Amino acid sequence: MNALAYPVTQNGTTSEFPSMVSLTRVGVLAATIAHEVNQPLTGMITNASICLRMLAADPPNVAGALETVRRTIRDGNRATDVIKGLRSLFSTKDATTVLVDLNDIAREAVDFSWTDLERDQVTVRLELADDLPPVSADRTQIQQVILNLIRNAGDAMRDVHGSPRQLTIKTQRTLRGGVCLSVEDAGMGIDACVRERLFAPFCTSKIDGMGIGLSLSRAIIESHHGRLWAACNDGPGTTFSFSLPGAPDSIAES
Repeated sequence: MNALAYPVTQNGTTSEFPSMVSLTRVGVLAATIAHEVNQPLTGMITNASICLRMLAADPPNVAGALETVRRTIRDGNRATDVIKGLRSLFSTKDATTVLVDLNDIAREAVDFSWTDLERDQVTVRLELADDLPPVSADRTQIQQVILNLIRNAGDAMRDVHGSPRQLTIKTQRTLRGGVCLSVEDAGMGIDACVRERLFAPFCTSKIDGMGIGLSLSRAIIESHHGRLWAACNDGPGTTFSFSLPGAPDSIAES
């Protein structure tokens, strides 16, 4: 995508300012980068603060400080991977895909989100299928989708009081040999006025939301020839699900 290309006028010259379409694309890209890099950067700051407190203790908690340093390095690498994933998504070049286990990616996403989930008193239940076939995917991009869905689920349950804040992540085979992952929350549900525009860029019901996470997630899943959708639960909350085709060899064996 050449987002900074200047439009050509009727006389064949380029106009002085980028087109509105180009500006919109630049805005989406800038908002996406800010949205996706925010979580690992926040994790790095939190870990650094914890590390300082552990080292300032009497006696210093060296073992704990070393662990927080490792987490800081992990989050720094995560931020780098996110940038690489976004570059490939917004590039005209094909993303680099490898065979991945969706269950492993889901577990890693929960681990990355654990600090926020614990702070918000969210309990996580994993229902991961044992017979899940591998998928051909960009690991970082798919993990970012799951992280977005987990983050949204946690936000949806922030105002829930008097009942469990439970988040359930499920994986299963699809009938056509692919895979499906669902993130189910017990939150307040989706406002009717937002539902129709749920996956549109900059659509959000959050006071401090940017409205970019779901639109980015759908773009990632569709670039992998999959589908992302949302459904209201029978009880409280919402379930977001995405499906991906299985790798060719796994489809042939199923």
